[in-house]
Amino acid sequence: MVVLNFYGKIEPICISTKLKLFIANLPNVEHNDWQSELAEELLTCDNINSLLSEKMKVENKQNIKHLYERAFPDKSYCDTTREIAAKELSENMICIYFDYEYSDMPLGDWRTNCFDSRFCEEDYVRKIIHFIEFLSGSSYDNCSFPKPTPIEIYSSDCDWQNPIYMFHCGNNSSVYIQSLKEWGRLFDNMLLDKNDYLLFDYLLNAVNENSNLNEYRFLKLYSLCQLFLEKEKESELDYKMPAFIDYPDSNKKKQAAEYFRKIRNKIAHGDFVNRTIKNVQ
Repeated sequence: MVVLNFYGKIEPICISTKLKLFIANLPNVEHNDWQSELAEELLTCDNINSLLSEKMKVENKQNIKHLYERAFPDKSYCDTTREIAAKELSENMICIYFDYEYSDMPLGDWRTNCFDSRFCEEDYVRKIIHFIEFLSGSSYDNCSFPKPTPIEIYSSDCDWQNPIYMFHCGNNSSVYIQSLKEWGRLFDNMLLDKNDYLLFDYLLNAVNENSNLNEYRFLKLYSLCQLFLEKEKESELDYKMPAFIDYPDSNKKKQAAEYFRKIRNKIAHGDFVNRTIKNVQ
C-alpha cells in the first residue's frame, strides 16, 4: 500500500494501461480497511510531532489541524474533532497500485513477473514513484518531465514511517492526477514488447533511492550511462558524458568524465585499496 501526497474523492483512475497501474481512494472493506489504519497512523504521527516540537521548543506545523486546512480549504477545522478530522482525511487519501491479471502482462505468472510485490521484497509501486522523483529532479535543456511530482507519504512495507511525511500535502489533486496520467503515457509509449518491460525493470532498480549509496551504486549508475551512451567502446564516455556533467568549465567536465571511468574500473576490478581518486575541484 503506497499513499500519495494529494487528497480528494475519486473513482479508480488508470494511470498506465500497459502496467495496469491505478490510483484510487484507500479501500475500507472487511479484511482490507486501510482507511481506519491510516486514520490511526495520522493520530499517532500527530502525537509524535507534538512531543518533538515541545522538546525542541518550536512551533508544530506538521499536525492534523494544518493538514486538514490545506487538504480542505473550504472547510473549518474548528467544526470537527481531531479524530473525525483524521477519519475524513483518510477517506480522501489516494493510493497507487497495480491491478492486473497475469494474462495482461507479457512476463508470465508470479514466478517470472518482476512487478509482483512479494512479501520479501519492496512494494514495486514504490520503485515507480521513486523513479518519477529521480527523473523529475533531473534538468536538461531539451528535456522536461511532467510536473508536479507526486511523492509517497506512507508505505505499508516500511518498518518505520517518518511522522513528518504524513503531513506533506499537495493542495490541488487535479494537477497531480494529470501529471501521473502524463507519466503513464510516457511509460505506455516505451513498453512495446517483453524486452521493454525487462529494461524498465532494470532502470527502476538501478535508480531506486533505497539502494545503498555505496561503491556498487556508483557502478550501477555508470553502467546506466554506458547503456545509453556507449556504442562500440568504453572510452566513448570520455567525450559523450561531459554534456551531462554540471560543471561550468568544459575542461573540468572532460576531466570528471575520465575520473568517473577510472573509479568505475577500480570498483569493477575489486581495487578497494587504491580506488580513491582526487576530486575534481
